[in-house]
Amino acid sequence: MSRIRHPALAAGSILWLLESATGPPALAFERQIEVTNNTRMAIVEIQIARVGTDRWETDLLGEDILLPAQSLMVDIEDAKGYCRFDFKTVFDDGATLIRRNVDVCAAERFAISYR
Repeated sequence: MSRIRHPALAAGSILWLLESATGPPALAFERQIEVTNNTRMAIVEIQIARVGTDRWETDLLGEDILLPAQSLMVDIEDAKGYCRFDFKTVFDDGATLIRRNVDVCAAERFAISYR
């Protein structure tokens, strides 16, 4: 017969077993990042692609336009929990800017500029 000497340890073990059996919470792979336009032109599209794929996903701005000096919270959803993405920005004059290897898990903010 075994006795549990530390109830908190037992509760933590049970919680760990339940989490591992059911998987991570559904919202675990949804991230928000604040995107700021530090250019002099309006941004009409922001697309992302997993690093190394060059498969651009849906426009994060949707119907919105990001004017100079404006910020906007965008959702980055990836069912596999991937963190590194390339960002493709399309400006109102048709010019594009690609920033590679942005870690959306580590960053809370992302500034678009011509550096």
